[in-house]
Amino acid sequence: MTGYFSFFITAVLLALTPGPDVLLVVAIAAKEGFKPALTLTLGLASGVIFHTALIALGLSALIIASPLAMTLIAGFGACYLLYLAWLTWQHRGDQVAQASLDQEAKQTGAYYWRGVVMNITNPKVLLFFLALFPQFAQLNEPGYQLRIAVLGLIFIVVTVVVFGGLAYLTAKSTQSFMQNPKFKSAMDYITVLIFVGLAGLLLYSIK
Repeated sequence: MTGYFSFFITAVLLALTPGPDVLLVVAIAAKEGFKPALTLTLGLASGVIFHTALIALGLSALIIASPLAMTLIAGFGACYLLYLAWLTWQHRGDQVAQASLDQEAKQTGAYYWRGVVMNITNPKVLLFFLALFPQFAQLNEPGYQLRIAVLGLIFIVVTVVVFGGLAYLTAKSTQSFMQNPKFKSAMDYITVLIFVGLAGLLLYSIK
């Protein structure tokens, strides 16, 4: 239990550390509101399941050992982020409107899958998990797969609670500005910069 508690504290501190994912969630919360930002967060958290499974199956080390695999993953992730930046740029002048239930459902699904794809195509996340989880999972002792699964679950819960909390606070504090065209335009530009910056980091990691 001591190991799990130590991992929990580590995960909370990491989640609270300003980084690209946090900045993106906050930007979406300020621009679109709490629900889209929470949906993006759930997508990012779901990606943790993928990385946790790779570690439990011993596949993450094989992928990291292959320069070609890492390059392909990073390249795809960077292209996807640039595509999202382009979409945001294309719709930067759109105003917030009352959407139908079908449109809202589609938008919600889009934000979720954005989070999933962004997480699983980020080789730095794979490297991070491979470096962090073995320190707490005691891989040299039986039952390490279950311990890895528990660590993954803890990380998911922490991600949802911390990122979701930040999204809620941001959305509430910017609610009065969300219908302001200038504010929305500024947040659109910030979101584009975050997407491009994330893509640049991934492309740089290929070197």
